[in-house]
Amino acid sequence: MEDKLIVIATESNSKALVLKTYLEANGVECFLRNVNVLQGPIAEGVKVQIRESDAEKALKLISELRHAEDIKRIDQQLRKILVPVDFSEPSQNAARYAIMLATKYNAQIKLLHVFNSPVVDMIPFTDVASIQIDFDMNYHVLYNSAKERLVKFFENLKEFASQMGYGDVQIGYTLREGYASYGIIEASKRYKPGIIVMGTKGEGFRSTELVGSVATEVSDETHIPLLAIPEKAVLKGIDEVKRVLYVTNFDESDNLSIRKLLRIVSPFQVELYCIHLTDKPDSPGIRALMSSTRDYVNQVNPGVKITCEIVTGKENDKRVMEYIGKNNINLVALTSVKRNLLYKLFNPSLAKRMIYQSDVPVLLFHA
Repeated sequence: MEDKLIVIATESNSKALVLKTYLEANGVECFLRNVNVLQGPIAEGVKVQIRESDAEKALKLISELRHAEDIKRIDQQLRKILVPVDFSEPSQNAARYAIMLATKYNAQIKLLHVFNSPVVDMIPFTDVASIQIDFDMNYHVLYNSAKERLVKFFENLKEFASQMGYGDVQIGYTLREGYASYGIIEASKRYKPGIIVMGTKGEGFRSTELVGSVATEVSDETHIPLLAIPEKAVLKGIDEVKRVLYVTNFDESDNLSIRKLLRIVSPFQVELYCIHLTDKPDSPGIRALMSSTRDYVNQVNPGVKITCEIVTGKENDKRVMEYIGKNNINLVALTSVKRNLLYKLFNPSLAKRMIYQSDVPVLLFHA
């Protein structure tokens, strides 16, 4: 019985041709539908079809292709680092950390400050007519004040870079009006950085709920790796990043996530620690996947030392924090490849304890 054809992707004409060539070069026969011969270069909606029996192989190949494109984009975009600042000590710490990162990635830095104009609210109706506020004047006062502080912050950072021997790092700055997360997201779309570095619990983000929501919203909306530098982080030097912890489910989807993570930290000589949190440590399936993950890393990055462990107990955040201290972890990586895992780890107590109470930077990235 002949296999029926299924649609594996719908692309523009040019992308469909590239995908067809790629799949057929790897042994998957393809057929194109809705090809517009007259307007080939700009045609949209071209369907790439394959035989149903080839679906699993094709999906795996497409996943690898997309990952390779992500890696290439990371390599290009890591030439730019965006640093949102609010002039607080944690912001200064994050900016100095970014300077050191820039030397590793050969990147330029853009400082961003988002200031928010106050809105008059909750005014009794009878008092409205008697209140005269020149909003334009108020805006200019706020803008000029914010710009003055940003320029001073910029100059201090340039002086720090020069003193540390990093005077060649290119640093710029930009000022936006609005709410923190919205301003950072919009600036990210324009600047297209490879990584965002944020100091947490700063002057403008006193509520841990607000900081958590800003970080997660920026990470979710931009899909750009976000490095959160906790308030208690001790700035020793970028070469101190030697041990990276990745919290995993030990399934096949983790392989691509780990590969992307290793690409992000490729300028450093790191050891990778992969842990799985469970109340059922004797599960043969988990141990088999753990062994598969270790073999995969040894195959694609033979120079990286990897430790895979199953961590048991009831309180996830407490177990991770203890593991960080016991193994002298320098960086914790969380990925949103598993939405339920991100929610379980980032939203409640674990990420808050890591970001607000520990001295370990946290990297959020999308697989």
